[in-house]
Amino acid sequence: MALIRVDVEKCDRDGTCARVCPAGILAVDAKTGPAVRRGMASFCIACGHCVAACPRGALDHARAPRAAQSPLERFPVLDPETALRFLRSRRSTRCYRPESVPKDVLEKVLQAARYAPSGHNSQGLTFTVILSREGVAAVRDMVVQWMRDLVDQGSPLATQWHMAGIVRAYERGEDPIVRHAPHLIVASAPRSHKAARVTTYLALEYVELYATTWGVGTCWAGYVNAFAMERPDLGHFLGLSEDHAVMGCLMAGYPEVRFRRLPERDPLQVRWWPGAH
Repeated sequence: MALIRVDVEKCDRDGTCARVCPAGILAVDAKTGPAVRRGMASFCIACGHCVAACPRGALDHARAPRAAQSPLERFPVLDPETALRFLRSRRSTRCYRPESVPKDVLEKVLQAARYAPSGHNSQGLTFTVILSREGVAAVRDMVVQWMRDLVDQGSPLATQWHMAGIVRAYERGEDPIVRHAPHLIVASAPRSHKAARVTTYLALEYVELYATTWGVGTCWAGYVNAFAMERPDLGHFLGLSEDHAVMGCLMAGYPEVRFRRLPERDPLQVRWWPGAH
């Protein structure tokens, strides 16, 4: 099947599809309409922009079919004040209620990750959700043992991250590692995926924002992330294949605390170039 198909009766040759194509693989002929440039089909990233932007619905795409795209009459923009208030209202959750989040809710929350930006539309992330508290505790204990080892070795990383104090807090019954969260969401990707780290950060931020609409709180599990970057143990524990690496980890659960105010942050630091003369 050809990469694109054009309904020539609907197509008005306005060139919209070619202009929005990020790979620049389309050309528009005044008589025959859009076509893939010779030898360029392999550069298509299947983003679906050409189909989505066509005002007359004249274009179809073998890898991003029109039938799989949802109609969009207008862009659902919040007013600026509401949008900024929503973004400011998201808090990193470090105090969780004891009950678990239903599996179907977690799955719905993770759907947001599918629509985050990714380099060359590469996507390619896999999410592993640790559902049980026992599983979360096992990860925490691995991280604590790693910290103990680094402290004993006199590692500069242990000093930089105050690991001796973290271990002491753990031994007192506190949990500065995963904050007694009922769940961990772990994103992984093939080691060959060059854009995976940035793609993960973007995808998990989509998850963090969308989770609030389901009443779910999240927080980056920084110590778990650091452990996973230094050692393969977490990937082994989760049964990831050897060609996959952990790229990011979120704690998740129902928040125990409701925030009633919006803390202020440092003033915006911005430079304009060229500056005013």
